[in-house]
Amino acid sequence: MNNNLHLIASNKKILSLYEEGAVFCAFDTETSGQNPENSNIIEIGAVKFTKDGILEKFSSLIKVQSPLNPFIVGLTGINDQMLENAPLAEKIIPEFRNFCKETILVAHNAQFDLRFMNAESQRLGFLPLQNSAVDTLRLSRIMLPENRSWKQTFLADQFSIDKGHAHRAFDDAKVCAEIFKILIKMPVPQKKKRQRLRICSEQTSSLAVQALL
Repeated sequence: MNNNLHLIASNKKILSLYEEGAVFCAFDTETSGQNPENSNIIEIGAVKFTKDGILEKFSSLIKVQSPLNPFIVGLTGINDQMLENAPLAEKIIPEFRNFCKETILVAHNAQFDLRFMNAESQRLGFLPLQNSAVDTLRLSRIMLPENRSWKQTFLADQFSIDKGHAHRAFDDAKVCAEIFKILIKMPVPQKKKRQRLRICSEQTSSLAVQALL
């Protein structure tokens, strides 16, 4: 993979794209573990949107071969019975890749989701995603440097956003989209204005590689 990162230097560019009508895709994954080498995506949720509102929605559970551990069941509310009749990754991963094609991806802690998405893609013979991507976790740390937390649930409460069912992919994706729309319109804190804002990668494959370094 190419390790070179092509980053937009300022969140002003992200806002400009948004105001010009670019299509964004906020997405989230729930997984069976922390390591994409020995764990899998069990749910994908996404909302495709522009400045004018939501265009399309995507939500699916994904069947996996191994039983879920109790921690994941407790965290997400997803259990083995729910996945028993769910479609396989062979069906859902290509569908999601087509859904988000030619969009700018948005995710909270994007490196995590992109590592899993690219690992699942590569297992199926696909290349890593080539979309541009915005990480709302990175963005929130820059725009809200005095916060005591940048977790998505904390930001949702801070911005009075309905969290729905936290740790379910579709609800988390909707929350991520709302956080994104708020953050990109905030003024950059004075002490951050001279720094390059490493927010948006032109190659999500490179972003995923950076997460492994």
